[in-house]
Amino acid sequence: MRIQDALNARQGSIRKVVEAAFKKENPPGASEIISSLHLEPLQIKDYFTGKRWWDITLQGLFDDYVGDSSACLTFMAPAGVEYYLPAYLLMAVEHYYDGGVVTEDFAYGLKRSIMRDDLYRMSLYGVEKKKAIVEVLVFLWKEYGDEEALEAMRAVAMRWGNAYIKAGDQELGW
Repeated sequence: MRIQDALNARQGSIRKVVEAAFKKENPPGASEIISSLHLEPLQIKDYFTGKRWWDITLQGLFDDYVGDSSACLTFMAPAGVEYYLPAYLLMAVEHYYDGGVVTEDFAYGLKRSIMRDDLYRMSLYGVEKKKAIVEVLVFLWKEYGDEEALEAMRAVAMRWGNAYIKAGDQELGW
């Protein structure tokens, strides 16, 4: 029970960091979420339009979204990614093993998004959002041994600078 309590406490701490960084604001308009007219992006637009990021859940994605829920962020425009990213950060932290590709492959997709700044513009995020992302990546690496989280932290160091990973660098062997 102590191990589970410690895990729950760390997850709760990360939730607070993510919520403080991304805040609870109104969702972007439909055209800001998706700018494509292809089928899957339109399904994503239909599902996410009007939904607040904190109302997006793993179970809701599994039950109500008709497409590949692991690909949603990939098809979103920068404003959509920035707004809905915290939902995915928290799903990965709190439901890693329950979410399959949505959560277990999340760090890989995040790494790609960080590297493709021309598409997703994550380098423009504020310091607090970047720190929250890194905190989630460190947690995924340390708690679940997610190798892609480590690779995503390397992408952060390369694209955003080492300052964002200083807190965990000794434990990571950097």
